[in-house]
Amino acid sequence: MLDLNFSVQDLEYFLLIFVRITCFLMAAPFYSTANVPYRFKVGLGFFSSLLIYQYVAVHFSLEYHTVIGYSILVLKEAIAGVFIGLSTNLPLAILTFSGKLMDMEAGLSMMSIFDPTTRITEGFTGMFYHYMVLLILIVSGMHRFVISAFIDTYRVIRVGMVTFDTNAMFTTAVRFLTEYVVIGIRICLPVFAAILVVNVVLGINAKVAPQMNMFAVGVQIKLFAGLAMLLIISTLMPEVSSFIYTEIKKMMATAIGVLS
Repeated sequence: MLDLNFSVQDLEYFLLIFVRITCFLMAAPFYSTANVPYRFKVGLGFFSSLLIYQYVAVHFSLEYHTVIGYSILVLKEAIAGVFIGLSTNLPLAILTFSGKLMDMEAGLSMMSIFDPTTRITEGFTGMFYHYMVLLILIVSGMHRFVISAFIDTYRVIRVGMVTFDTNAMFTTAVRFLTEYVVIGIRICLPVFAAILVVNVVLGINAKVAPQMNMFAVGVQIKLFAGLAMLLIISTLMPEVSSFIYTEIKKMMATAIGVLS
């Protein structure tokens, strides 16, 4: 049963919990999209904060002396929540990167679609991959894992005890960028291979039959080959989702380690 009797110190402690988890929900995958109402995010953060305050967080006296000192604690908790949320959300950008590469190879780079959830214009393939992987992750319960894993951060990073290791942040950013490129290229490698074969065939035909305009014919052939490969590799979506799932868990664990 929840204890709803608050002292001023308890309220200050609760507000720090509320700030961290609410800022996390504003930046985390699934919950940060524009079509998720802000009232839902704030409500989920509030009721989650009640449970965390009662059953998860270790209670202790906060060390500050002025209003400015408490404001610094609030700011640190907000930065921690946003940092963990962004770190968890970044692996989904790999799909947009690989989608742009496939669009350029298949001749779809001129076609763009407005994404109402992010309010930016993206390529067709990147948006297709993004929503397909999100759907698979939601079906597999990733949205629940994100919340439960973040709640566990209150056992590792005590409220008001957030620290920032700049060297670890730099190392994490470099490692993520490396994996960003590697995983993105691995996802779009089948399309690369198919378009490479098409280019080789067109080059041979240009030498065998120079009277044919291979530039005019090649556009349609590349488009057909690219769409055919997209249809084939759509069956590999579970493996792609596994890559992203592993990267999300790895980035979240790394971000928590940096702040603790």
